[in-house]
Amino acid sequence: MRSYLSRTTAIIGMGLLWLAALIEIYPIILVVFSAVKSKPELAVNPFGFPKEITFQFFATAYDTMHYFRSVSNTVLIACVSVVLSAAMTSMAAYAIVRRKNRFHSFLYMLFLAGMIIPFQMTMIPLYKMMVDLGLYNSYHGIMMIYLALTAPFSVFLLVGFIKSVPRELEEAALIDGCGIFQTFFRIVLPLLKPALTTLCVLNLFSVWNDFLMPVLFLPDDKKMTITVQISKFQGMYSNDWSLLFAGICMIVLPMVVIYLLAQRFIINGITAGAIKG
Repeated sequence: MRSYLSRTTAIIGMGLLWLAALIEIYPIILVVFSAVKSKPELAVNPFGFPKEITFQFFATAYDTMHYFRSVSNTVLIACVSVVLSAAMTSMAAYAIVRRKNRFHSFLYMLFLAGMIIPFQMTMIPLYKMMVDLGLYNSYHGIMMIYLALTAPFSVFLLVGFIKSVPRELEEAALIDGCGIFQTFFRIVLPLLKPALTTLCVLNLFSVWNDFLMPVLFLPDDKKMTITVQISKFQGMYSNDWSLLFAGICMIVLPMVVIYLLAQRFIINGITAGAIKG
């Protein structure tokens, strides 16, 4: 009787998981189907399977969005921002964990405060500051903004992982003659690989999908990111839904590929902190 109940519970649980998966996947399927439908069919049958498949909207969206240039801009901004954020916040988190004094505790509280304060509160003064410093409409200006926005969560995540690194490893390195920088780069940093991989992927998704910052600080059409270019298909009085869905597919595809390639590292990074003492 007990085994029968266990089997029934397992079947019900698996069924609920499949149902949740279908609910999550359905919007993606709907977007893909809408992108390959003709405009008359999309208007008549927006939620059904496509009767005729067409890829003409992908070619039109590619030209309208200046896809290659926009993706290149996005990749440049996202990669530089994510790499700099990982490098700087890992060193900051290491100092916060190992230097246990009031200053570093206060510094950690400042990073945590950055997770609480919404960006909308600082948007206007930040815009004025970027203009005054000559960083408006520049790649390095928006990279600095992303570096600041991703730093609080990055430090918060890395502090937890560095606390799990045995202090004895660093003490052994110091006995062998390593300085603090050699200890960090040769001992601690390799152990943070799962956490840094997870952090880089999450920050990459955040920067890639961001729309507000490029709209505010990169008005030049030649410097626009891919998420801003897709807004060309939306107007005040009309929307070109076919091109919009095709553009969404083209934006999401690179991130899906990256996630599929890096999902093993993401899972390892998320679970690594849970299994260490």
